[in-house]
Amino acid sequence: MDYYNTNANSFIENTLNLDLSDLYEKFTEHLKDNSKILDIGCGPGRDLKFFKNSGHNAIGVEPCRELAEFARNYSNCTVLRCSIQEFDDIDVYDAVWACASLLHLNTKELKETFLIIKNLLKSEGTFYCSFKYGEFEGERSGRFFNDQTLSSLEDLLPSDLKILESWITDDVRESSDEKWINILLKNIK
Repeated sequence: MDYYNTNANSFIENTLNLDLSDLYEKFTEHLKDNSKILDIGCGPGRDLKFFKNSGHNAIGVEPCRELAEFARNYSNCTVLRCSIQEFDDIDVYDAVWACASLLHLNTKELKETFLIIKNLLKSEGTFYCSFKYGEFEGERSGRFFNDQTLSSLEDLLPSDLKILESWITDDVRESSDEKWINILLKNIK
């Protein structure tokens, strides 16, 4: 998290206005009106604001103090300054959104976090997450990354989280030519 604490302003500037409308559409078509959505690693609150403006009850989780404060003000949503590993709620959320946020966990932490998310979701709850596409795990550009493929994700997911769809996208940032794996899941517990 040191990277985000040190670079919060540039992170906000580089991500706040990204167009994720295609991702939002795939995710929200599985939601009912006024769904309770948990946005893990909400950053500056871009996605929170979209979900709230779309009529949902969106709550963010952000461990970086500066990003959490900015997200609270920008989205006008509740933003908890903590990590997802600190949650122990069960069957609370209709949906969980983790856009490019779980990619900083090592493989052991990621497997444990998927179990936490499964427990946070109500039965039939929807879960979206995205990772840089590939097989790299380690430090890159001052941050830890855990890139994923569909096969590597399948090995980490609890059996109750069923994949509805997975797809590869180009990075929406003009300055990047990276690929991303996106995965949409349903909690069938």
